[in-house]
Amino acid sequence: MNRKKEMQANIAISILFAVVMLVSSYVIADKDLTQNIVIILIAIWFVPFLYLSKISNRIEKPQS
Repeated sequence: MNRKKEMQANIAISILFAVVMLVSSYVIADKDLTQNIVIILIAIWFVPFLYLSKISNRIEKPQS
């Protein structure tokens, strides 16, 4: 993947998770459960975000 595709993937994943968080907030009536689901989704979102950021930094700074 090149840097541009990684940035686009990161943005797409972020938007997808934001939509899922909003939908879960509207669909689930229990606010405590909704809060827990949003926290779990944020934790899951960090995995691809950090992975793509790490790859992006590797491409930007080649090893000597």
